[in-house]
Amino acid sequence: MTYAQQDHRIAVTGLGVLCALGNNPESVFARMMKAETGVKGLTRFAADNLQCSIAGQLEQEQLDAIVNDDATASMDLCARYAVTAARQALQDSGLAVRRFQQGGIMDVSDRAAIGSDRIGLALGTCNGGILSLEKQWDLTQLDDANTANYPFYQQGDDAAQALGLNGPVVTINTACAASGNAIGYASDMIRWGYADAMLAGGSDPLSHSVYAGFNVLRALNPLPSSPFGSRYGLNLGEGAAFVVLERLDKALLRGARIYGELCGYGLSNDAHHETAPHPEGAGIERAVAMALNRSAVPRERIDYINAHGTGTMANDAAEISGLKKIFGAETTIPISSSKAYFGHNLGAAAAVELVTALYAVKQGFVPGTLHYDAPREGCSDANIIGAELRRLSPQYMLSNNAAFGGHNVSLVLRTAWLKDIDRPPSSSWKRRSRVAITGIGAVGSWGAGQGGVLHLIGESAAGTDEGADGQISFSLKEYDKSKYERRMNKIAQFTIGAVLAAIENAGLEQSELADTGFIYGTSRGSTDSIARFLGSVFEKGPEYASSIYFPHTVINSIAGKTAEKLGLQGFNSSLSTGGSEGIAAALYGAGMIREGALSACLIGAGDERSELSDHIDRAKGLQESRYAKTEGSACIVLSDMDEAAAGGARIYAELRGFGISHGAVRHTPDGELQLRAAIAGALAQAEIGMDEIDLVLLNSIGRAEETEWERGVIAGLAVKSKPPVICLNDKAGYGESFSSMLHLAAAAELAYHGTARGIISGLPGLEEIHFRNVLTVSSSVNGSCIAAVVSGVR
Repeated sequence: MTYAQQDHRIAVTGLGVLCALGNNPESVFARMMKAETGVKGLTRFAADNLQCSIAGQLEQEQLDAIVNDDATASMDLCARYAVTAARQALQDSGLAVRRFQQGGIMDVSDRAAIGSDRIGLALGTCNGGILSLEKQWDLTQLDDANTANYPFYQQGDDAAQALGLNGPVVTINTACAASGNAIGYASDMIRWGYADAMLAGGSDPLSHSVYAGFNVLRALNPLPSSPFGSRYGLNLGEGAAFVVLERLDKALLRGARIYGELCGYGLSNDAHHETAPHPEGAGIERAVAMALNRSAVPRERIDYINAHGTGTMANDAAEISGLKKIFGAETTIPISSSKAYFGHNLGAAAAVELVTALYAVKQGFVPGTLHYDAPREGCSDANIIGAELRRLSPQYMLSNNAAFGGHNVSLVLRTAWLKDIDRPPSSSWKRRSRVAITGIGAVGSWGAGQGGVLHLIGESAAGTDEGADGQISFSLKEYDKSKYERRMNKIAQFTIGAVLAAIENAGLEQSELADTGFIYGTSRGSTDSIARFLGSVFEKGPEYASSIYFPHTVINSIAGKTAEKLGLQGFNSSLSTGGSEGIAAALYGAGMIREGALSACLIGAGDERSELSDHIDRAKGLQESRYAKTEGSACIVLSDMDEAAAGGARIYAELRGFGISHGAVRHTPDGELQLRAAIAGALAQAEIGMDEIDLVLLNSIGRAEETEWERGVIAGLAVKSKPPVICLNDKAGYGESFSSMLHLAAAAELAYHGTARGIISGLPGLEEIHFRNVLTVSSSVNGSCIAAVVSGVR
């Protein structure tokens, strides 16, 4: 089925939650009705020397049940929470996942059955597997078993594996907006035809070091928090929550219970500060405006807003300010914040708040704002719901969340389900634009370059300043001092440099950047900054946590800092896959352009080498790779083809199709099945056959016989002639996130020129080939696979 045939509406059919008030929606709602809070004295760890000693912890009985689950015993607690909540949501939905088998026949009469290849998972997390490092409490003596569970992407991958899912799998890392972003991303995967259903949500357990970080920022309230009220400060919580999203037509066909319809969502970035929101709520305003526009829901139809409402001095008034700019200064829309019930659940916050709100609405209520007494400055004119749940059945509701790094998310849901009333789809859903690649920039051992990467890799291979440990000497201070700041970590410098180069190469004007999207992929973020922060906690004690490095423990900080320095205020996200970040970000951005939500989008990816990164490599088995490790960043600019052509832009190539799958485990029949499925999906979306592919660029990790296995699977797809398969990592080195973007950029360069260039110009067998269609394939360390077709523009 081609992309142009997709126009699906999205139903919410399953809910699962785990938080300080209970371990299912029913029990949480019962305690919310009693105006109870789960925020109590800390028992998980000592907080004697900190300014606060309360939090929203899971009850010990709930925690014990998770810890005693042998099926998830090898995972970090973040993934274990996620599995628990996701299983609950899946069971609530009534869907039954059936294992995907090529050529197998599913019983179509079983309308609740769904093939594992047609359902995926999007997980949002703020801190990933940080508890697996805290278990060790010494960064100089890290063991492989625990360290392997730390990476952010591991949480989503583990959850998907536990649930037997082979559809799209991604971990969204946009801090406290992550699970809301994950829910939006998941809806796109269904609307764009990559899945028929998705599990989407978030997870974050309570972390000692993260608690210490908020303590040093003086953001915590020693008393139960009072969002929008008189007491300033937040309470941290923990938990996980998931929704099941599925095609509305299929949900209706099988008679599923429908909690609501996800009509649309919006993302933005404050481009203001790494930890503080824009004081006038400009970021929230942008996210809400985009959500309403994409959902085609007039602002007058919104009957309830579930606000971010952390209780901090900086957040609440700014959020109200942003909402007033959308709904008017005199708006009377009921607003509440749920955080005082169970604490601020960080990366899980958006999902926990949405799930509990949807369940409450199903019972005829909306959540209250526990402990709300009198409005604080900047909130006096808002219609804040007090401590008791309000009886209300909104037709449409809004759910907002914001984060460190400036990321914001807003979800629009139709909650009064009336089958006889049709909601007109957004006009943007009817538009299907072609996607052009109009700019290329990269930072590596060669320095900063633009317009292509193959010649840069060639220069790098000929002799560079790259050290034996894979570290490079690029300095943003020397490249563009105006964008540099003191103590800026390496990966932020690489990324800003690459994005600047791509912007210049594309000819984008400064005035265009505010509305240009930015989607960034990184598997680890700044591991040097993370290690420095954890070192301050582990070595000196939690009360001496570093306020300088704490904001960089959230790995969306790279995208956030880039947005801040370059004024990128539009659609903004950050994700992790463990090896395919660049191409995964491109899939996301291309979809947004195809549907007309964006005219242009910057797509970036980057890596940073450090001692902690070396430890993670060893734990993940990446030392088996035949390729030298490297660091750097690359960026491409995606544009609406017609707009780019009309504006006289240089068009390198067209992004014609993507395919995505999970479970491509090397040397296994199932792994071969999933790798073939991703490639087949990309070819189908591009509407070409494998025999029309002139070259395959393979971003291989290069573990034992891995590249040979991948080459064999790819060769088996060709019917007539087998296209050459080239991996650039033997010359460029391997960066977990960086390399997939280099291969994609190289594909655009080859499609533009039509002939071999740079580092591949001397390879045998390429001289007579005119490159029209290039297939790029990238796999992650845990077997997620994404393929893309890049074509020259006729």
